Amino acid sequence: MTTPDDDRTTWTGRPALDTRWWWSPALMVVVGGVVIAYQVAAYTGGGGIWLNAVMIAVGAGVVLTGLVSLRRAYRAHQAAQDPDTSAPPQG
Repeated sequence: MTTPDDDRTTWTGRPALDTRWWWSPALMVVVGGVVIAYQVAAYTGGGGIWLNAVMIAVGAGVVLTGLVSLRRAYRAHQAAQDPDTSAPPQG
């Protein structure tokens, strides 16, 4: 008999990666970093235009948003792990 949690585990029996508390925020940080890296390479390569600078700023915004989300997710995870905490995390 299968349970609802069976679909959220991998073949190794561990939880699926996207169910972990840090997955979505960390993905945002990585995607923003990749955007920055590609745009900086294009911008400094001699053929850069002002739109490359805009995309660098967008990538930085995604990284910053990811870091803030990661901090909030960590605090929520810590609060869930510590049953003595009665107040929700401030952030």
